[in-house]
Amino acid sequence: MGLPQIMIKFKTAGGTAIRRSARGHVVLLVPGTGGSMSLSRPEQADRGLVGEEGWLLLQLCFLGNPGKVHLKTYAEGEEGTALADCGKLAEGGWLCAPAMDAQRVTEYVRDARAQGRPLRAVVSTDGSPDCEGVVNFAATGMTLRLEEGSRAVTAAQYCARIAGILAGISLRESATYYPLTEVEAFGAYADPEGEVGRGRLILDRGSDGVRLARAVTSLVSGGDSAFRKIKITEGMDLIQADIRSVFESEYVGKVLNDYDSKLLLVTAVNSYFASLEGSVLDTGHRSQASVDLEAQRAFLEERGVDTESMSDTAILSANTGSQVFLRADVRFADAMEDLTFEIAMQ
Repeated sequence: MGLPQIMIKFKTAGGTAIRRSARGHVVLLVPGTGGSMSLSRPEQADRGLVGEEGWLLLQLCFLGNPGKVHLKTYAEGEEGTALADCGKLAEGGWLCAPAMDAQRVTEYVRDARAQGRPLRAVVSTDGSPDCEGVVNFAATGMTLRLEEGSRAVTAAQYCARIAGILAGISLRESATYYPLTEVEAFGAYADPEGEVGRGRLILDRGSDGVRLARAVTSLVSGGDSAFRKIKITEGMDLIQADIRSVFESEYVGKVLNDYDSKLLLVTAVNSYFASLEGSVLDTGHRSQASVDLEAQRAFLEERGVDTESMSDTAILSANTGSQVFLRADVRFADAMEDLTFEIAMQ
């Protein structure tokens, strides 16, 4: 294996990460029989095929300036097939299916993430998806100012707008306080802070108009609390997807699994981490990957090897068949959202 070539692959992925995140894509599922189409602007759609509902959702989605919207229609009773057909298309982007049962969409996303697929979705439900890959938008009494005039929309329909926003902003930014100039009115929340605490993305009225409140995922229990923030979850998904992509294309079946090769892989990953510092990763922390000593030890002991008398170096350099065990210590960079400013009067 030539290290320079692999380093270039990882550095290229890191160098384009922010650009890729800022022009992300949305997979929009709507009822109908119009097939599927990939669009870079709503005017490319045949309104006769997408229907009035599909046209509204496309308009809302493109307000957020996503790079691409993949519109797919499904007939009644084919919701499960429609989700399954999303396949890799939805990975790394945002899935939105306003007419589908939110629980079905949540379970699809949760299952995909359990398999290591970076799927994310925007839903609207009174329940609690409780998943870092699902954003739960909550609002009532929404009226929008669109090109054709004022129009009332449901929270489920407005999920298309949220998905477009999340696909269209860079990982350098958070969607917190994102301006929503088209919103004319919405119902007041009895307990806004409580809504956010329950993992709901809500609306807020600031001095300059309507905006999104704190950009949170629906995660409320277990796991790392950092993944309650949309920006952090997207950053983690990006890193996992990039590393997996380069590993599968450049390493699997092509590189000898000895200690030297593992160290070369670690070096390449660390160069990738360095390229993300100041945008996805915190410059004040040295994010580093390494060969996983404890995982190597467990692998050997499961195969009857007595590791008590082995040095750490011997364990790290031991033969692990086709298995590669790495670990990483990273710190994600969040966006500014909270200010404490004490002023002393003299």
